[in-house]
Amino acid sequence: MPITRDSVAKRAGVSSATVSRVYNKSLAVSSDLRTRVLEAAEELGYKPNSFAATLRRKGTGNLAFVEFSKQGRAYYWGRLDSFDWFFGRALRGIQQVIEYSSYQLRFYSVSKKEELNELALQCDGIIAYDVDTEEELSFLADLPIPVVVSHHLDKVEGIACVRTDNYQGGRLQASYLKSLGCVSPLYVSGYLESVEPHRQRLAGFRSLYPDADLMTTEIGSQDSISELVGKVTRIAHQYDSLAAVNDLTLFSILLNEKLALPSVGYDASPYHALFLSQVASIDLDSGAIYQEAARMLLSLLAGEEKKCVTITPVLVHSQREATTAFSK
Repeated sequence: MPITRDSVAKRAGVSSATVSRVYNKSLAVSSDLRTRVLEAAEELGYKPNSFAATLRRKGTGNLAFVEFSKQGRAYYWGRLDSFDWFFGRALRGIQQVIEYSSYQLRFYSVSKKEELNELALQCDGIIAYDVDTEEELSFLADLPIPVVVSHHLDKVEGIACVRTDNYQGGRLQASYLKSLGCVSPLYVSGYLESVEPHRQRLAGFRSLYPDADLMTTEIGSQDSISELVGKVTRIAHQYDSLAAVNDLTLFSILLNEKLALPSVGYDASPYHALFLSQVASIDLDSGAIYQEAARMLLSLLAGEEKKCVTITPVLVHSQREATTAFSK
């Protein structure tokens, strides 16, 4: 006798509709009910039939992971090889949710509204990766299918979103240095005119260090590294600590000049564990952000309301076993 959704419902003591909501990752299901259903399914050896589910809902059975091309920019962090790990963690977060649903995930790169209109005919929902301009957001508006945007835009209306808090992240950087008794930090950043997250991180940092000196550089440019290191080395004696807009910038300095200064970067990249001194970073956790985005998309497909969720960044030390979250 085949194991069906009704079989799982009977074993778990819930309705068949609850079983469906669990496999579609509905946020309306309590953790207790979810656990009961998944345990019952495992005991019975139940696997959802994605093809049958697609026929029942008269959809395509496909979800789209959409990345914008970001052409014509002087700087975009996602084009740098040193950030490939971030994309990988985001995908893993999505897959951890989608693999237990009845949907298949497909990948697309777009640059125009027309491409999204066409894509909306081929899938049931969209997760949009690193939407960071109002223009990109406008491309996603009014599509006839559910859409979830992530992760840098902080002012989103009418579209479901999962975002980080760059202002709070900058404030966490400052909180770390404050906790060490630092009073005169140097902050290194770049492309402040064109990159809103960089401006937000600096603003958060200066909320606790309003007089912090700022040094700017061309982030990711090999030609600018030696110039940056030279500048920092010449004036390092004026400061008691160092903060940078991302780990890439901080490591460009620390790998070329041994500075005996407490330091804090941003992104918590895998290379962060190489530093065993007083070096910290801010982890915005792309895996958690996009895992939540996938859950939210499935909840929209189940008929739930749009909302925006913020995944708060945390401060981590280079010794990975020590993780500290500040709330100052």
